Amino acid sequence: MEINYKIMKQVLNNSINGVVIVENSDDILYMNKKAREILGIQGKRNEKSNEILKKDDLSKLQNLDIEGFHKIHYNNRILVASTLSIIDEENIKRRAYILQDISKYEAAVEEISKYKELTYTLEAIINSSYDGIYVTDGEANTLIVNGAYERITGIKASEVLGKNMKDLEKNGVLNQSSSILAIENRKPITIRQVIRRDKEILVTSTPVFSSNGDITYVVTNVRDISNLVNLKNELIDTKALNERYLTELQHIKNKLVNTPEIIIKDSNMLKVMEMAMRVAKVDTTVLLSGETGVGKGQLADFIHKNSLRAKENYIEINCGAIPENLIESELFGYEKGAFTGANKQGKMGMFELASKGTLLLDEVSELSLELQVKLLKALEEKKIYRIGGEKPIPINSRIIAASNKDLKQMVEKGSFRDDLYYRLNVVPIHIFPLRERRDEIIPLCLKFLEDFNKKYAMNKFFAPITLNKLLYYNWPGNVRELKNLVERMVVIAPEDELTEELLPEYIFNNHFSKENLSHTEIGKDLQCSDMSLKEATYEFEKSYIRNAIKKYGSLKKAAKNLNIDPSTINRKLKR
Repeated sequence: MEINYKIMKQVLNNSINGVVIVENSDDILYMNKKAREILGIQGKRNEKSNEILKKDDLSKLQNLDIEGFHKIHYNNRILVASTLSIIDEENIKRRAYILQDISKYEAAVEEISKYKELTYTLEAIINSSYDGIYVTDGEANTLIVNGAYERITGIKASEVLGKNMKDLEKNGVLNQSSSILAIENRKPITIRQVIRRDKEILVTSTPVFSSNGDITYVVTNVRDISNLVNLKNELIDTKALNERYLTELQHIKNKLVNTPEIIIKDSNMLKVMEMAMRVAKVDTTVLLSGETGVGKGQLADFIHKNSLRAKENYIEINCGAIPENLIESELFGYEKGAFTGANKQGKMGMFELASKGTLLLDEVSELSLELQVKLLKALEEKKIYRIGGEKPIPINSRIIAASNKDLKQMVEKGSFRDDLYYRLNVVPIHIFPLRERRDEIIPLCLKFLEDFNKKYAMNKFFAPITLNKLLYYNWPGNVRELKNLVERMVVIAPEDELTEELLPEYIFNNHFSKENLSHTEIGKDLQCSDMSLKEATYEFEKSYIRNAIKKYGSLKKAAKNLNIDPSTINRKLKR
């Protein structure tokens, strides 16, 4: 049964593909509706194809292979075309072109490719993040886990992908889900999360909303804070240790109240006092070294007062101040009739007097080698013999030795026994000279001035320039020299103000630095002395007011020039 031409034409005109039939290479025999639409042309059936189609476009069609599908660009369209050769009974050759417009599909494919590239880029960004990234949907189902999350938590992506956060909580993978909290509260949530009961991390979950307000995703940033937690714990431990040190320091300062001439403003001296406080609690032998006048006696007294022997005797003997022929009897005592001029009842020595207490052997370097042997024997055997006595006397005294000479050098020169040196040098403590503790000079000056004002019922005060001169003197005699000089100035000063004219000439000749200092520079040096603000303000104000009264001749004129009420000056002077 032959198909009717009209039926065939109707079928072709309703085809989604374009059909063009060409005869004699360029005569268009037939073009269906879709072909005209695709090619964007209008023409009649018998028109020449080269009159309807552009020459370049016609060649594109004519040069197509007989078989296969080909993609061509035609009038800004992308077409898939195939060619069919037709020969009828009369041996007439015709060619049919089958066309399909795939422009929209190509655009879709290109869009899909772009999305794929974007997806790849986003995945690369997410996986290159140093922080962990964990993404769930609006129902808390796990969608994305990056490599950093695996590294930080030790959880593999395969363990959680597709799983709900509630199930992960239930199974103990994590103690609490910030994603669930973000969904419930509809806002960003930050918590410290524990992974598998031992790994602690910091997580921040942020909900992502759709245009209609629904939560579509929850993005969680994960950061390992184990090191921070460790640092925090170390900081807490360090803080606790500092607090303990501060408590010990305060304890030391409280103890210093009983030794008023020891003033601690220097860091090195603080270490000295910390060591002294530490050894005070045990009965070990201590060797104090330092120049003459640095305060070895005061430190020995401090050790005794803070020891378990504090309620017993504290005996001090200066080995260099007693003649050599008497020092043995002073140390060990003697029996009656031991030598001519001896006490008829005999006499106890320093070792016996210090029994259960503390014995300070000051300037121990001055002992003769013969007496050093006897001292060593007494320390080793813990017993002594009085001169002229035959009965051993047990001793129980804590020994503190002090020397202004380098005992180690004396050992090397043979003037001090090495065995005695090692017996005394159990805990060595070196006291720094006053010129290396300049922060303590002004506080000591003020302390000694206060003591001597009370002793002599006076009301003397330092001129600022005088304090500066004292501050920069070298003090070869150290604290003892400073104390004696302050007493001398208090006693000989004709007026209450202690001016620089009262200073001996050697103070100026042996100056450390800062010659010709002005009165106004004392403010800076008072700060350098590490005095408290209250103390420094008090001293400056006192000197300033008294200088003003001296300059203007009366309290009233001084008050006027200082722009304060006379009653205020009077009240301050009384204080």
